Amino acid sequence: MENDYLRDSGIKTLGTRIRRLFERLNSNVTEVYRRELGFEQRWFALGMLLKDHGPMNSRDATKRLGQSHVAMVQVVRAMEKSGLLERQADPSDARSKILHLTSAGAEKLEQVSAISRLVDQAATELLAEAAPDFLHQLDALDDALDRLSFADRIEIAFSEGGSNT
Repeated sequence: MENDYLRDSGIKTLGTRIRRLFERLNSNVTEVYRRELGFEQRWFALGMLLKDHGPMNSRDATKRLGQSHVAMVQVVRAMEKSGLLERQADPSDARSKILHLTSAGAEKLEQVSAISRLVDQAATELLAEAAPDFLHQLDALDDALDRLSFADRIEIAFSEGGSNT
């Protein structure tokens, strides 16, 4: 890319570059799922979790996916509105709901899985070409953030006198 300000700015624009990379990858996948199946890519993780592990309460699904409660509520409502998911009372906790795929949802996830295999193939080829260790490095970043959050790392930098304010 000619005169790529973000690339030229180095570490200062790391978050923005990661968002840009995400958008470049995600927008194409989103378009394919919408065009081919009328399915939203943001539903994929929850749908596959329920397909692979069966019904579970929303709190457990949120934790297993590492998503915020707000993001999970939005996905659940959208999938429910589309007829792909149902919520039922959790007999062990009146405050919680059990999420499960409807028969239409299970069928849609089978279709999504077929397209997902093609997306996985394209991603595998991209990583082999450009960043063979990317998933390992991504795991290492996740592990490091599990040990000490980025907010904590920023606080440490401030306390060590790194602030110019």
